[in-house]
Amino acid sequence: MIGMRLIDRLNVTGDRSSWLLRLGGMCLLTALGTLVRMAHFQDFPRAFVISVLVDPLTLPIVLALRPVALRRHFESGVQVLWIFLLNGLLCIAAAFMLTCWVRLVTGMTGWSVPNWGTLQSWAVPWIYYCIVFAGWRFAQFWSAAELAVHGEKQRAAAAEAEALKAELRHLRNQLDPHFLFNALNGIIVEIQDHPDAAVGMVRELAAYLRYSLDQRDRTVTSVASVFDVARSYLELQKARFGAELDYTLVTDEPSRRWMAPSFLLQPLVENAVKHGLKTGQTPVEIAIEAEANEAQLQIRVSSPGVLRPDWERAGDPGVGLSVLSRRLQLHYPDRHDFILRQIGERVVATLRLRGEPCSV
Repeated sequence: MIGMRLIDRLNVTGDRSSWLLRLGGMCLLTALGTLVRMAHFQDFPRAFVISVLVDPLTLPIVLALRPVALRRHFESGVQVLWIFLLNGLLCIAAAFMLTCWVRLVTGMTGWSVPNWGTLQSWAVPWIYYCIVFAGWRFAQFWSAAELAVHGEKQRAAAAEAEALKAELRHLRNQLDPHFLFNALNGIIVEIQDHPDAAVGMVRELAAYLRYSLDQRDRTVTSVASVFDVARSYLELQKARFGAELDYTLVTDEPSRRWMAPSFLLQPLVENAVKHGLKTGQTPVEIAIEAEANEAQLQIRVSSPGVLRPDWERAGDPGVGLSVLSRRLQLHYPDRHDFILRQIGERVVATLRLRGEPCSV
């Protein structure tokens, strides 16, 4: 539907532009004909009157020839040759018709060019109009080809947008089951030994899933919403681990207004909790910060842990980081940085996002 609307709009715009070009070409031809005839007649009123009576007829002739000779698609080289030969013959015939009209006008008015014989009075205008019609036909072919190329680009863009939308939905569907699997496993562990914590986790999971349903048709949302879902997840984990886990969320006002992919932080926050708890430190303090200016949004997620120096070459980075990487490529092509590094005893993941995210 998007692609068809784009093509329809393109066709309407193309028709309007074509008419403006045709009228402009007719006026330019009339002015040029006046200048050429002035050189022969040495009389501006006479040259102008003949040009006004003759040259505007080129427009209806060109419009009459257009559906007969204009082709956008050819099946073979032989067909191309025949189309060009046909156009050449039509231009010659149209030039002859207009030459006859010129001879009729000059004969009726008695305004013949001094010192021109019969052959010259026929040959010169015929050659002139052959050049005019050939140039006009070339312009029509060029305009049609440009319009066709533009239309193909619009259709390709619409198809790419649909494919991108489908891929983003697929990536979102990968995130939710991955999170749900981890959360339910955590609840199962707590049900027998810590039933109250399990009940709290179910409540937080319900809040998270409610948010997920609200965002199901959105691939892009505000940073404020992205932080809200990160808070829901961390509250879910805090209900499970209690005093062993703590977190801080800090955003400045400009960053909260920025738009970002929904559930952007989910893989980073999950990894922060998972690897932070492996260190044995208590409490595990997770810090998430966002700051922005007019050109860039920066988000940092840090937690205790040890980052392998060869983590990028260690093989599969896991579902979460793989999905995050692909989503960044789709939403911010050549406009993002993802940096994972060790700072002291903490692992810090930094996202730098430039410009608005691509949304379909």
